Amino acid sequence: MRNILLVEPGYKSKYPPLGLMKIAAYHKRLSDRVVFVKGCVPEMRAERWDRVYVSSLFTYYWKETVKAIEYYQESVPRRSDVIVGGVLATLLKDDLELTTGATVKPGLLDTPGVLDLGDKTKIDTLTPDYSILLEANHTYTLQNNYLGYATRGCPNRCSFCAVHKIEPVFNGYFPLRRQIQLIEELYGEKQDLILMDNNVLASERFKDIIQDIKALGFGKGATYSYRNKSGRISTRNRYVDFNQGLDARLLTEEKMSLLSEIAIRPARIAFDDIRFRALYEEKIRLAAKYGIQHLSNYILYNFNDHPDGFYDRLMINLDLNEELGLHIFSFPMRYVDLKSKNRLTSTPGNIGKHWNVKYLRAIQTVLIPTRGIVGTKRDYFLKAFGKDHHEFHKILLMPESYIINRLKHEGDGATDLWWSQVCALSDWEREIFEDIVCNHLFRSVDTEKLSRPVRCALDHYLK
Repeated sequence: MRNILLVEPGYKSKYPPLGLMKIAAYHKRLSDRVVFVKGCVPEMRAERWDRVYVSSLFTYYWKETVKAIEYYQESVPRRSDVIVGGVLATLLKDDLELTTGATVKPGLLDTPGVLDLGDKTKIDTLTPDYSILLEANHTYTLQNNYLGYATRGCPNRCSFCAVHKIEPVFNGYFPLRRQIQLIEELYGEKQDLILMDNNVLASERFKDIIQDIKALGFGKGATYSYRNKSGRISTRNRYVDFNQGLDARLLTEEKMSLLSEIAIRPARIAFDDIRFRALYEEKIRLAAKYGIQHLSNYILYNFNDHPDGFYDRLMINLDLNEELGLHIFSFPMRYVDLKSKNRLTSTPGNIGKHWNVKYLRAIQTVLIPTRGIVGTKRDYFLKAFGKDHHEFHKILLMPESYIINRLKHEGDGATDLWWSQVCALSDWEREIFEDIVCNHLFRSVDTEKLSRPVRCALDHYLK
């Protein structure tokens, strides 16, 4: 019997680590002792382990991932007995091996013998072990849900997406019924169904996938019974969530009709570029036609888009909400270079050609109160983002403290004073001012050499 430790690094995550859950199932089949922890835990480091598995997410979690790897390398016979997999491990395999000396397993664990030579198990097909979550030092928001895949991979090879590197082969159908039934048999009934498919609409067996979902008890209007805190039986609606989104280009009327037969909430449709406006609006109207009212859309920004296009996409959702009586929540997603080891907006590869450091920081600041969500209330949107492109650019340029404390500084006149000083700048002064502000050059510029109007305008950023 081997001692096996499973570790998810200390970054934030509401989704349980599905890969580690499947590795747990694999080792328990071999009668190994398996323990799962979140982050760096001194008690676990003090034990001796035959192997430590560390999962990884996005490359910008490099620091947290390396920290977890090195923290537990003292607890195994060799540094290489720490085995790392996941997104970061796939995209930065060479860097990770060079930095830590750990063993890196890129891609999916879908090949026999990938962890133990001679073993015929395809680990990626195993039923995830939910029991490790109950014993862990961390509670995941979504751990009481079925997690699974009806497909794997994506036939598209979008340059801003890493799916084709992690799951290079598109598999259009995995028997969903058996996956979910096994989870229920082993770990009890769960509330919602979260499908991690990267492009489920690309499957030629999409109709079969919908039939599987309905057969599992997730048809439209499905409910879930549970025992509440007082011990009584309560009932709530249960939902299906294709959490990676639906490809609008593949969303035909037949497929929308099929989606309306299941308890989908929300329907996630990406709106990556303003050039796709007509297509996007067509699919939203199609959703409304089939009674799908709760939608969520991913708004990619800082890639090839322009800030005006970003604003327009958010406004389009407001207009569609009011026109069609829908509830569309937008989730702006800032593009970060696929191999970036941090999310800093000052990192060159993380700045789109039409964006700059200040604009990106301003968007993040505007989204703080809503935790990254743009909701359905027009009054709030117009206040947060402005009533048109002109006001939007003013907000993008505004000192961050004035964005965060908007009401206070509008009330004490600071915002009006700042803007009047900016507007009073000559063309050449405005160019110097915006270059300093947009590129965050406050510390590298000798302000004494600037004109007095520019210095006065810059003072608002230095308070």
